[in-house]
Amino acid sequence: MKYYPIFLDLKGRPVTVIGGGEVALRKVQDLIASGALVTVIAPEAHPELERMASGKANPIIIRRNYCHGDLDGAALAFSATDDGEINSAVYREAEERRIFINAADDPENCSFIIPSSFSRGDLAVAVSTGGASPAMAAKLRRLLESSLPDDIGDLLEALQEARNLLKNHPPFRDLGAANRGEVLKAIVASDEHLVELARCRREGTLREFLKKIYDTLLQGDL
Repeated sequence: MKYYPIFLDLKGRPVTVIGGGEVALRKVQDLIASGALVTVIAPEAHPELERMASGKANPIIIRRNYCHGDLDGAALAFSATDDGEINSAVYREAEERRIFINAADDPENCSFIIPSSFSRGDLAVAVSTGGASPAMAAKLRRLLESSLPDDIGDLLEALQEARNLLKNHPPFRDLGAANRGEVLKAIVASDEHLVELARCRREGTLREFLKKIYDTLLQGDL
């Protein structure tokens, strides 16, 4: 099956997780970190889930078995049980309601799969083998993670600040989108420029650095 890669903005969106064990815990932790509003439905919940829910509205834990109708209002659903019949029932309801559903280690009852992923600051990298080999996806993810510079998060923040300066502040305000893109591409293409970008951001001289790059490109008929 060919999957469509996508990153979802789940901030403030309701997500239902069926199951309360170790797998459910990992799903809930990732979902809450993404800003989702999580409801867990399970007769028993992992102690860490209980701790997370104590005195808070996120996640909400409903301590009972799954019932048809539990996905009402959900933007996304997860089935984190080891019971194939429950997973199938949750999948059928999700299909009825046109809700995307993931069932852990049960591809027959999934309409989407979770890639192996990692993040550093604003950088998020996800690797999928289309369900063929999660172990290989994890291996490739580790290789990619080890190949990235430790300061990639700081570099992305500096590039975001540079982009905002080019878009909103003189003397760059009149630059077109294409020219702004050329300045940023020139920075990213050079390791030396990236080092200088990070240094200038720390020193508060980012605008002067961007002006230098822009002038250099202008001389080459940007």
